[in-house]
Amino acid sequence: MGFPTSDMLAAATNFFGHQALGGRFRERHPDLAGRLWVSDLDPLHLSVPLSGGRSVVLAQLRFTKPYDRVPVWAVAGPRASEPPRIWWGTTGADVLVDALHARVVAELEGSEERSPWRWDEPVTGEVVELADDLAARGVDVVMAVAQNRCRAVEADRGVKAEYFGRDRGDFLVVRGAGCLITVSRKPLSGWSADVRTGQGEPWRRLDLGGLLLGEPSVVPGVASDRVDRSRLAGLVAGLARFSRVPTVDDRLAGRAALPAQRSQVDGRPERSVLVGGAAHELARMGFVDVVPDSAGDRLVSETFHIEWWKKTRSVGQGDLERLFGVAAVDGRRLLVVTESSATRPARDFADRAKAFVFAVDPAGHGLHACNDLAGEVALDRSAWKPARGLLDGELD
Repeated sequence: MGFPTSDMLAAATNFFGHQALGGRFRERHPDLAGRLWVSDLDPLHLSVPLSGGRSVVLAQLRFTKPYDRVPVWAVAGPRASEPPRIWWGTTGADVLVDALHARVVAELEGSEERSPWRWDEPVTGEVVELADDLAARGVDVVMAVAQNRCRAVEADRGVKAEYFGRDRGDFLVVRGAGCLITVSRKPLSGWSADVRTGQGEPWRRLDLGGLLLGEPSVVPGVASDRVDRSRLAGLVAGLARFSRVPTVDDRLAGRAALPAQRSQVDGRPERSVLVGGAAHELARMGFVDVVPDSAGDRLVSETFHIEWWKKTRSVGQGDLERLFGVAAVDGRRLLVVTESSATRPARDFADRAKAFVFAVDPAGHGLHACNDLAGEVALDRSAWKPARGLLDGELD
């Protein structure tokens, strides 16, 4: 007898893994233990039958090509029109069987799925509580993301699993009148909100400080301790009813247009164009008082001490410590735009000092965040949108 192949070992591991899940479901939820059926044939899955030939299923699946690289767990049914409910492949067994149980109980009782499971989240937190508050106000909350960072989104060719990194913070997405509104809570920059009016349109930042506190912001984000969740829910519920939501871009409408781009001999844009483009991008993020000086050679602000780092070497920790001291003497925060990069110790120091460090593309293709704080306030450039329904045939 030969040794089992890797495919045989993988199949056996998968089989025993599903059997173990079934055992865990029966241990944790004896009220439905008698209903559970664990398939021993492909496709392996856990199923809890309902009336009328319907059922709720827990299975591991891969989305169709070219988005089939990573397997995810899905709790599906009984209505195929519902968006895919997915969990990252490394999610623990207790969370998976609890999610399955919560869905089945809601179907059997004819009630709404209980929180936090209705948001595909294992625990209640600030964003889940905000989602509950908004749902109670009749707002269409598409998804809330915190502990479970995996969601199904529509892509160019079908549906794919999107893993939302921690730099996006905990967030929820609301479907408004012709727009999507994202409200985020991030560890370094606090609360922020963005809006997109249609697929292919850019995300635009809301002036959350001005809308929520009556204090127009010059720095992206509102400190978490200044935000009352109920008041924030009321604001978002009101904005969701508008066909057009006011954004930071509206505050920039009166600014002079950027100069027409002219190239130097080496093919790079003139410094005035580079500086003007950086000012425009920073303003759209929420740094609204950052503007080019009269000569267009550097950035100025009443809120920030701004350093345009032109040296070819990376910005080091010692450099930032010195610049931070200069900014502190003037009573300002530090913002650095570098034409190179920043070292890891420099980036860590910038986060501790609540300083922003961006790298500018010398070809004029925008800014890139260097430290975590800058990454939190950068506008989302992706074009994802929540998936609306299950893929046909995935769980047949």
